[in-house]
Amino acid sequence: MSVNPSIYRSERRWMQLTREKLRRERFLRCHVALIAVCTLAALLLGGALLRWAGVEALAWRYALLLPMTYLVYLGLLRLWASYLLHRDKDSYDGADIAADMLLQSQDGCAPRSAFESGGGGDFGGGGASADFSADFKDVAADSAGEFASGAAKLGGEVLGGLDEGAVVVVPLAAMLAIFALLAGLLSAAVLMLFGVEVLLLVCVEVALSAWMGGLAYRQQREGWLGRAFSHTWRGALAVMLLGLALGAAIDHFLPAADSLPQALTILRGKT
Repeated sequence: MSVNPSIYRSERRWMQLTREKLRRERFLRCHVALIAVCTLAALLLGGALLRWAGVEALAWRYALLLPMTYLVYLGLLRLWASYLLHRDKDSYDGADIAADMLLQSQDGCAPRSAFESGGGGDFGGGGASADFSADFKDVAADSAGEFASGAAKLGGEVLGGLDEGAVVVVPLAAMLAIFALLAGLLSAAVLMLFGVEVLLLVCVEVALSAWMGGLAYRQQREGWLGRAFSHTWRGALAVMLLGLALGAAIDHFLPAADSLPQALTILRGKT
């Protein structure tokens, strides 16, 4: 079934207005932070359950836990999108827009946006589409810098406290490797997973699915899950690989550590 090109233009316009409205009226970075906190809570809870089940090795634990946590993260994105859209349901109701699009496909009239006032004023602010990716890059850079500074400080204290002929229980190289892997894991999560853009994509797709209804054009879209996966699978893969490497490093160099917090405590006690 062929679709009139005007529908594509109407869709793009509606998507732009929806994104601008969400950016303007919702504290999206706070919502993303809450999603991150909930994901971390699921990670900790899952780790405790696996430890209780007898999975002692951190590498194996992370191999099982991180993919499951990624699925939880995708589910949280969907739930949060529904919540954000439901709070102001009338503003995202596309029934009138869908009708305008169908009429436009017949007579070529320009659709009337649900975000336009009766006098023709457009509420889609020009400055509302600011990109917050730079903010998250700064956060990730600061986090990586803090971990690098902490690793350097711990290494300096170890070297400063060594007496002639003393044996270092935890090699400095192992310590630096653990901190570097942890910093890389956090950076990958902040830059590639917990971003405003991903939440916006899911919100727009959920809203589109609602107001497109049973139109055949709806079948041509990949849906919110496909969009979310296509924008996050690289970050999820990076987090999983770094998590496995981190777990293997802790298992090898700190076999007494039963968890990441315990490993960090042991590292501090060795300085």
